[in-house]
Amino acid sequence: MKKLFLLITFLPFLALSQENNDCEEHTMPYWANNINSRIRGENPTLRKAFKEIQLTETNIQPSNGFITLKLYITKTGEFCEMETFQIDEDYQPTVFNNGTLIKELETIALSLTDWERDKDFKTYNLIKLKIKNGKIEEIF
Repeated sequence: MKKLFLLITFLPFLALSQENNDCEEHTMPYWANNINSRIRGENPTLRKAFKEIQLTETNIQPSNGFITLKLYITKTGEFCEMETFQIDEDYQPTVFNNGTLIKELETIALSLTDWERDKDFKTYNLIKLKIKNGKIEEIF
């Protein structure tokens, strides 16, 4: 009985002491349930952020493929984590420029701010880059 009393007494304190981390919430796709998560300015903002690397990287190897950056954003618009996917033109996993390109792209993606949404949910957003003839041809 004494243990039960102690448990009932201290349980509320334990529950209140746990920190609520926005990054641990359930993630919703940016397009689901009218969440409409996006960066302020949308595609023009993304193209502007990646413009310099698009102009300077002109000999990417392998020379054709796709890169996807999957950014997890809290309901308050803060960055949580990022996943990256790199595939060649045959849709096989690859690494562009021996891994240096993805590091540069991640740095640029981390600098993006002003994430907006119509509802307060943790979401993921995708930034896709098309590599063609050794250059970043398209950002969407």
